[in-house]
Amino acid sequence: NIKVSNGPLLFFSLVFFIISIVLYLSHKSLEAIVIPTGSDQRTDKKRLETAMGSYLGTRDKPYILVSGVIHRDEKNRPLSDTQQYSIYKELRKKYGLKPSDMMIEGKSEDSLENFLYLINRLKKKGVNQIKVATNPAQYWRFKLFEKQAKREGLVGDSFKIEPLYTSETPMEYFYGILAYVKDYFRVKSAGSLEKAAGKKRPPTRKFLKKKSNSL
Repeated sequence: NIKVSNGPLLFFSLVFFIISIVLYLSHKSLEAIVIPTGSDQRTDKKRLETAMGSYLGTRDKPYILVSGVIHRDEKNRPLSDTQQYSIYKELRKKYGLKPSDMMIEGKSEDSLENFLYLINRLKKKGVNQIKVATNPAQYWRFKLFEKQAKREGLVGDSFKIEPLYTSETPMEYFYGILAYVKDYFRVKSAGSLEKAAGKKRPPTRKFLKKKSNSL
């Protein structure tokens, strides 16, 4: 009789345990939020605020990864007046993040390098699902790189990128379309992402970027 009476209790306890695990794992699906930097200060600010809006609404806090070249002085110390340093200070002071909550990737100078360096950093943490805080045009390029990376075996099939969209100006959209076309042929002609990253960027890139930043 005791065994029979305990049977339903054990059954419902097991069901509750399984449901709890499923809910926990689904809640942990977002493991990192990426903030690409290197644009103008206004754009980087939008990306930071969009990323942290998502972060604050997440119960199990993901890593925050800030990606973009860090400028240094002659003694290899980070310059305190750079955008990346300002973002780091804001994450620490305004949002209360600890160094263990963040990852800093300070070498990349364009979107392709953003992608390559960040996947290497994320692999070390076992992260394979991320959201990128950026405008739609740059996000399309990240998806282009993701697809190629899976072909090359740089990431597994479970690796996934999702957007945290910021607004974009008409010039940013125009530049983004041209940049997508450029990166598409850049990767296709090189045959791999790493070889494409070593190719020199067209000189029109800086001009278009300067025009976009001036709006």
